[in-house]
Amino acid sequence: MKRYSLASLVVFLFFTLSVTAQMGGFGGAGGGSAMKGALNSGHFYGKVVDSITGQVIPFAAVQLTGPKWDSVSKTMKTVVIAGQLTGDNGEFSLEKLPVAGPMFTPIKYTLQIGSMGYNVYTSTVTFDLSQMMAKRKKMMAAQGGDNSNPMAGIEGLIDIVDKDLGNIKLSSTSHQLGTVTVSGDPPPMEIKLDKRVFDVSKSITNAGGTAEDVLKTIPSVNVDIDGNVTLRNSSPQIYIDGMPSTLTIDQIPADEIDKIEVITNPSAKYDASAGGGGIINIIMKHNQALGYNGMVRGGVDEYGKLTAGLDLNVRQKKINVFADVFYKQIKHKMYGTETKNADSTDKTGNPPPYLDLNQHDTNTMNGYFGFARAGFDYFIDNRNTLTISGTYGTGNFTSSDVLRTTTDTMHGSNPSTNSSTVEYSNSPRVFNNVGASVLFKHLYPKDEENFTTSITANEGSTTGNGTYDILNYNAAGSEISRIDEQQTSNGNSGYYVGKFDFTDPLSKKTKLDAGAMATINNVHSVSDITLLNYGEIPGESNTTNYNQQVYAGYVSYSHDFSALLSAQAAVRVEQSFYSGQVATSLDTLKLAPQSLLFFFPSAFATYHLTENADLQLSYTTHITRPNFSQLVINNYSNSTNIQTGNPNLKPSYMHSFELNLIKNFDKRNNILLSAYYKITYNIITTQLDSFQNNPILNQIQYFSTYENANYAYSEGLELTSQNSIGSWLDITGNINFFESSINATNLGIPDTAKKFLSYFAKLNLTFKLPKNFSLQFNGNYLSKAEVPPGGSGGGRWGGGGMGGMGGGMGGGITPSASGYIDPNYSLDGAIKKDFFKSKLSMTFSVKDIFGTSVQGSTMTATNPLGVPLYTETNSRRRDPHFFQFTLSYKFGQTDLTLFKKKNNNIDMGPDMGAGDAQ
Repeated sequence: MKRYSLASLVVFLFFTLSVTAQMGGFGGAGGGSAMKGALNSGHFYGKVVDSITGQVIPFAAVQLTGPKWDSVSKTMKTVVIAGQLTGDNGEFSLEKLPVAGPMFTPIKYTLQIGSMGYNVYTSTVTFDLSQMMAKRKKMMAAQGGDNSNPMAGIEGLIDIVDKDLGNIKLSSTSHQLGTVTVSGDPPPMEIKLDKRVFDVSKSITNAGGTAEDVLKTIPSVNVDIDGNVTLRNSSPQIYIDGMPSTLTIDQIPADEIDKIEVITNPSAKYDASAGGGGIINIIMKHNQALGYNGMVRGGVDEYGKLTAGLDLNVRQKKINVFADVFYKQIKHKMYGTETKNADSTDKTGNPPPYLDLNQHDTNTMNGYFGFARAGFDYFIDNRNTLTISGTYGTGNFTSSDVLRTTTDTMHGSNPSTNSSTVEYSNSPRVFNNVGASVLFKHLYPKDEENFTTSITANEGSTTGNGTYDILNYNAAGSEISRIDEQQTSNGNSGYYVGKFDFTDPLSKKTKLDAGAMATINNVHSVSDITLLNYGEIPGESNTTNYNQQVYAGYVSYSHDFSALLSAQAAVRVEQSFYSGQVATSLDTLKLAPQSLLFFFPSAFATYHLTENADLQLSYTTHITRPNFSQLVINNYSNSTNIQTGNPNLKPSYMHSFELNLIKNFDKRNNILLSAYYKITYNIITTQLDSFQNNPILNQIQYFSTYENANYAYSEGLELTSQNSIGSWLDITGNINFFESSINATNLGIPDTAKKFLSYFAKLNLTFKLPKNFSLQFNGNYLSKAEVPPGGSGGGRWGGGGMGGMGGGMGGGITPSASGYIDPNYSLDGAIKKDFFKSKLSMTFSVKDIFGTSVQGSTMTATNPLGVPLYTETNSRRRDPHFFQFTLSYKFGQTDLTLFKKKNNNIDMGPDMGAGDAQ
């Protein structure tokens, strides 16, 4: 026989009397105290479990919201009625709940359950009074209408006011812990109005690599042989977790990267000097799941070089601690050729100095780099989160190079006019980088209103010591001279950023964003160049000190004019200061302190064509400030190509327009069509200034400097799509048709206006095969294209490049007023096998499968009078058919047995709001 509680009997008797009286006003709406006491006896209880494993989920946050009478406004308001954390067994119990509203209407409660690593569960629950009354009426009819037994129908009443909600299943988010198998992976690409977000956490071709490998798989992004990055044929700014960083892309472990955000036309919210070529934001993995979890991995490549890494995350209640360690041994082999040829006449009919130069280069890079990151999140309460983290990076690289050069400057076909040079170089370099950041975020009760502030500091140091043995031979092969050169360098830098951002939705249709940012950059470097048995070459060694400060603020106002049309207008103001000096054995050059104030307006308009299609038009402005080396420093590190500074350089100012059409068919099938146009005035470019024969080195030296050309433009049409064929194939495609050119008539270069259309295409295929196999291919093709206006950036530390510090063939492509890149294409692939419910994974990857990744370019060099001095071609290849094997093991525990401590206080965590009254 069931036992009935006294509260249940009171409730039943009250209901029996109330049915006859038809009294109202319950549930806090003004009923008598006795009535309230009787009605506040509802009871919801249940158990929270994992939807896949069925394991209980302890410390899950349970919250019940519902209506309550406000005696001041005389209205019903939604408030938190009850809440608690589940116990060690995953159970919860919410008692003393109102069971009825006015006129016995059921109260509709909203039940929310959240836990780190799981999607928030939301459901509507109620005490069904109509069901109870129907049961009682039926029982009384069966008893001939006898109402004398107060126990009649009480069992049905108990089922209503004492309600078991059963096992409530929470589905896991994208985080994978231990034996938990995650279903419904997020799409590889998510298209948003202001950016594209690429999930690279499961990309198998990147296993054991660096951010350089990751960016090669991203649509619209091209990475050349030196690690220089271009986005739509322009140089983007690389961010890490939304902040500028001194780390280069080959210093960031691929296995630590969660997502890549590509922002092609950044608004005034972003650093104005960062958006000229767009922004690529690298988002690092940051697990906050309850319990402990992590991954250990190791690998080996075709050169026998090792890779190892460890990720660890531990969270107990309000504290989340994370740490990552990565170590990678490096070896690269690079082969290249270069020619310089001048055998034509200038526009006046005068022949330029004759030159016929051929170089062949073999370069080997050996070394390692290590990376460590650690920090913690402190969830102060539902609205305040503090994150403190630190990073440390170190690397040691040695570049060994053999450069063979044949030169003819006598304008003769007779081999006796040739001379040759063989240069042997060995250049070890070491870098260290230490970073720290503090982030605080506050959420206001109003939806979407928040405040974020952060401070980031990075300090780095580098040292280098290069030796160069240069042997000169005559046409008969006899050694005529020998030069032993040594270059030593050391330097340190500090980069500090502080910022805050505030968002306030003023109304349902308007929103205000505002913020401020300050950056300080200090650089100190020392470079010494000496010759054995001669000493220092006058003017080539230097000591440099440089400081740059930028202070900025922005305001953005957004308004929804209708359900279909919305717009945003913003303006950013930046005040920059920079100064410095460079001292040589000949003199000391000081850059007078310079102060620049610029305004950067931007505007966005969005029209909702349909529920799943949007059209957006945007206009933004950006700046490129000349850096200190471009203004003052004369760089002699490459003995045949000297780069000199120009203190009269002006900043470049860009206007950028973009039109986007976005169509989302469903979560995993979408398309983005973009048309864009950019024009940059006073574009900073490189131009050959002069050349001379250096009698000390017995070499011809070419001197280039930086100049402001009239303008440069880039325009294009781009198509990006994400498609899934069932659950077994994901396809991400991208093709970009573009034109770009530099007008440099002010530099004596005729504006030939011969435009040609170029295109860049990329295709990513991911196959999910039976037996837990995965297969992935990443291919790209770049047609003949103009050298990117503004150059390219993000290259690996130390500059890489053929010939090292003193070689004849410099790494990367410097933007010039006349030149183009040769067509090139490549294909990477990887296969992965998972074991033990994806806890153990083995991956085999191959870069440049067919050995077709050859980087080449053609440049025409003219002096300031427009006289063509030579045409230069080069071609280089690095590590064709490069393969690597990686093994990884995931571990994790969501059962918090190690951290059990009884706590029944409400702690909803950062994933679920507190449900305050509105």
